[in-house]
Amino acid sequence: MASHHNATPLIIRKAKIEDKNEIVPLIHLSGPLAWNFVFQEGNKTAFDFLNTAYEKRGNTVSYSNHYVAEKDGKVVGSILQYTQPSFLFLTAGTAIQILSVYKWKAPNVMARGLKTETIIQPPKSKRLYLGHITVSESYRNQGIAKQLIEFMIHSNREYKTIALDVSCENPSAIALYQKLGFVIKETRHPKGWEGTIPSHHYMEKTISE
Repeated sequence: MASHHNATPLIIRKAKIEDKNEIVPLIHLSGPLAWNFVFQEGNKTAFDFLNTAYEKRGNTVSYSNHYVAEKDGKVVGSILQYTQPSFLFLTAGTAIQILSVYKWKAPNVMARGLKTETIIQPPKSKRLYLGHITVSESYRNQGIAKQLIEFMIHSNREYKTIALDVSCENPSAIALYQKLGFVIKETRHPKGWEGTIPSHHYMEKTISE
């Protein structure tokens, strides 16, 4: 018997500020160890940062860089897109958000953020970078992540190289990306802080003409 989930069509659209309560937990789910490692500081959690930054434009967590998958009237998937030129601007915006949330403790957060960037590096030039690819647990195995990725590729046809990072401890995501044509180009390991964040594969897909 077909699941009732499959009866309603999937809608992929730009994220809105009003999606915050549904999408922020999904963004966190995209890399909980990394989010918590960087943004847990004193009594502030990763969610304090994500909820604040999501509502503002011009940073890497902003609603303006995200798309959502909507089904049964609920946000059930998320995906982020950006490219190198905008990333530099967005990183500056993220630093401003960190200062506003953490005040005098912001340097601690930024230092951990820079450490994480040795594993999950900023995008290279001429690539469309995808991130925060997550689907709600009860909606998995329905091809939603695949549809989100394909939608972003079709919406950005000027980019012939699509890039993403994935935790080495997420075999189902790695298998999906390989099925979609992504190839592991590099594996990056934490140096001196092993166990805090998993090693990550950097993957690329080349779009043939």
